[in-house]
Amino acid sequence: MGLGNGPLDVPGEPPRQGIQRRSQAGNTLLQKPELGKVKKCTVSLPPQDYAFGLSRPRDPEGAREVTFKWVQHQPNPDDKPGPDFKAMNRLAAVSEITSAKEQRGFRSTNPRVLKQGLTNSKLNVKPELPSDHNVDWTYGRQSSNVTVEVSRVAGGGPQPHIKNIVQGSFQYDWIQKNLERRESLLQSHQRMAPVATKASEGHALGAKMAFDPPHKAPWKMSKFGKKGCKVNSFNGTKAEPTPA
Repeated sequence: MGLGNGPLDVPGEPPRQGIQRRSQAGNTLLQKPELGKVKKCTVSLPPQDYAFGLSRPRDPEGAREVTFKWVQHQPNPDDKPGPDFKAMNRLAAVSEITSAKEQRGFRSTNPRVLKQGLTNSKLNVKPELPSDHNVDWTYGRQSSNVTVEVSRVAGGGPQPHIKNIVQGSFQYDWIQKNLERRESLLQSHQRMAPVATKASEGHALGAKMAFDPPHKAPWKMSKFGKKGCKVNSFNGTKAEPTPA
């Protein structure tokens, strides 16, 4: 057996004994890994900076640029406008086209397309608002339910003290106002009794006669109707004969 610096010798360790061939350097089973490291790769790999797969150029407009900068959509001027079905249906109704078969041919002979852009010159003019000339202009109108504070100030009364505002003293004014109109509120919420009508009275009478018919004497033959009872009643009196 010979000695020498073969392809399987590890630096810092005794050389491997025996015959060493160059083909043994490509055998993974014969590789002896270093302590704390993986086995040495026996396949010839490209350099460290090599990128596997297809490398695509990076888009300069990423998520950050899209988020912080809004680009308004610009319509393509070469695009053709689509059909205006609303206008064609209105024109077909005026022309007395009622069936779907007739309307299909009518659309081919009378096409209508959607309008693109502002075709009317009046639409390009921005409407003037009162606030454009008057800075103190206020939109809307004054509410009909004026609060106590507003009515006090408008009537020339004294200004509310900051102590009353902080302590909420004006809430008692609201309570007093509701106590004054309590009677009117209760009367408006009273439950009214239903009023009978002729129809309801007739239905009630018919139901009473159906479920509670008038009392009738039990039927008896005429020859037994004049006979009296032979058995006394439970209260000690003799029962009267039942009239025929």
